[in-house]
Amino acid sequence: MSADADIPASLDLFGKTADDLQEDIEISANGISGTLKYVTGYTGFSGKTAERSGNYLALHCAAPAAPDATITVEIVGGHSGPVTLDPEDNVIVLRIESNTEQSIRVIATKEGCTPVTREYSLTGLTLTPAA
Repeated sequence: MSADADIPASLDLFGKTADDLQEDIEISANGISGTLKYVTGYTGFSGKTAERSGNYLALHCAAPAAPDATITVEIVGGHSGPVTLDPEDNVIVLRIESNTEQSIRVIATKEGCTPVTREYSLTGLTLTPAA
């Protein structure tokens, strides 16, 4: 199972692109590094005013050994529970509030198999502050 930032530049991420949200994102077995730009007016991300600005991370998650696995993603230390990804693209946008108090947990589940879980540290991310 893997997570990566290899998202097509033209892919619509609720009204923004990956380039609008982040730069130099690299994902290793242990963590995610790079820069999350501060974004305002991200109305496509949430109907809640408080969630329309901040730092956002776009990820593509896959289970190459089990392409039909169900993938869920959760911000550990976040406010929502796990989100099941759309198998059409397996892309998710996450609002990151803290690179030290949060992490990303990705779980791939396939019937008849043991679930595979990976947790990624966010300490390598730089969260750009509001201008």
